[in-house]
Amino acid sequence: MKLTIKISTFLLFLFPLNLLAGDIDLEQEYRKLDEAISNTDRYVQEREQRIQQSKSALEVTGDVGVQYEMCRRLYEEYHPYMNDSAIYYIDRCITLAEKQGDHIKADECRLLLAYQCTESGMYYEAMDILRGLDAEKISDPRNRQKYYSTISHLYSELGYYCKVPRLQREYYANSDHYRHLIDTTLCSSDEALQIKELECYTAGDAHGALHYSDLRLKQVQPGSHEYAIVAFYRHLDYRLLNDSVQARYWVTESALGDVKNAVMDQGALWELANMLMADGDMERAYRYIRFAWQCAGKFNTVKRNSQISPVLTAISDNYEASLKRANRLLLVLAIVSSLLSALFLGILFYSNSQRRKLARARNELRDSNQRLEQLNAQLSDLNNQMRETNLKLNESNRVKDEYVGRFIHLCSFYIDRLDEMRKRVNKMVKAKNLDALYKFTENSELRDHNLMELYEMFDATFLHLFPNFVDDFNALLRPECRIEMPAKGTLNTDLRIFALIRLGIEDSSRIADFLHYSVNTIYNYRAKIKNGALGDRNDFENQVKAIGMYAPEN
Repeated sequence: MKLTIKISTFLLFLFPLNLLAGDIDLEQEYRKLDEAISNTDRYVQEREQRIQQSKSALEVTGDVGVQYEMCRRLYEEYHPYMNDSAIYYIDRCITLAEKQGDHIKADECRLLLAYQCTESGMYYEAMDILRGLDAEKISDPRNRQKYYSTISHLYSELGYYCKVPRLQREYYANSDHYRHLIDTTLCSSDEALQIKELECYTAGDAHGALHYSDLRLKQVQPGSHEYAIVAFYRHLDYRLLNDSVQARYWVTESALGDVKNAVMDQGALWELANMLMADGDMERAYRYIRFAWQCAGKFNTVKRNSQISPVLTAISDNYEASLKRANRLLLVLAIVSSLLSALFLGILFYSNSQRRKLARARNELRDSNQRLEQLNAQLSDLNNQMRETNLKLNESNRVKDEYVGRFIHLCSFYIDRLDEMRKRVNKMVKAKNLDALYKFTENSELRDHNLMELYEMFDATFLHLFPNFVDDFNALLRPECRIEMPAKGTLNTDLRIFALIRLGIEDSSRIADFLHYSVNTIYNYRAKIKNGALGDRNDFENQVKAIGMYAPEN
């Protein structure tokens, strides 16, 4: 990874992730990175275990083909981890490939060696390796494309670090020349997309570069080393777009992927430290650049050390300046605190004399407050009792008003009905139609009809007053003992008995008179329902009386 535009051969992959700047919490990302850094030893141990397994397999085999595979695997492990070892094993792969007579593999490994030298700042060695290869004589088409991309990358690096304008333009021109020779149809999909992304970036087309970056992200596993590489290039695209929040998010994602994969070539973390230093977050920048410095020591390249050293020095200088400012501030604070201490001692002496006077008054006030608290507690109890009594009276008045109105209406209704009956009986008597009169008075249908109307009116009035009575009543019973309403707006005998109890009619004989049952039947109904109570059956009827009661105000 680099902070510049590079043409390189990497395999990458992720899902498209178009974040809005408002959705990004950079502090959370930094906390994730801090946690990953604290677990570095574990990540390094995992990579070392893989390296040791491959070394053990290499030591016990005599097969040249297996040796090549093990050395290639060790190169892949060391490539981002330890530069000297990566160079050693890819150079050994060249020897083993030639020993097998496989010139395609040998050329591929030479190109990987040239790329590793370029990454580590060994530009002369990389150029020497590439000059030993003739692109026209490279038989494998894919190796030929790798040759073009590697030499293009080398010239791009030379151009970035060159301080002579004429040579810098020449290097960049050579880089563009070789990049244009690459046939992207022969490259891997990621290599082809990376070339197009870098072409857009070089042309200043940030949106085009992000389009190809989105496609690359779909091909990499989140959290992998390849993901970290794509994320780094993505941060460059956002910097070109002047979106500092997205740029910081993606460079942090890149650094996070590097740390979790025990990558010691910490370009992303170095770049993030630069950004944090520009933001004034010196403490975090110092932590990150120190960690990057430690990783660079393990990766062991002069190039990365030369990049990190100026940043570390700048942060150190800023720290020293901050410490000087802090020391001056501490001196001022020490003087101010001394003056405040002297003032405090004077105040303390005066306050002690006043405290003794106040102590006596405080004791007297405490006694008075205790007496007042007792009186207030008694008064509060009385107020609560009065409030509960008023609520019960209000409830009783509400029920009374409703039933008085219904009762007056019912009386008027039955007076009219009795008058109609009187007129009908009078007609029968005048007509001396005794048989019809006998049948009319013998039939109990009229009585049953009137009772049914009475109960319907009672049910409607009661449910109007207490619309949730049935649900609240069932809540006091076990599930298997709960009662269902026979029809909407009507009550059955069980519910009517306890509706009368809710209205204050508790005497079984009065309930029996109203419902036209025997007292013993009413008693059995009440006992059966109370046996299904969830709580204490003896307190069941008191709980029924409280249904629909307003809660006392605090």
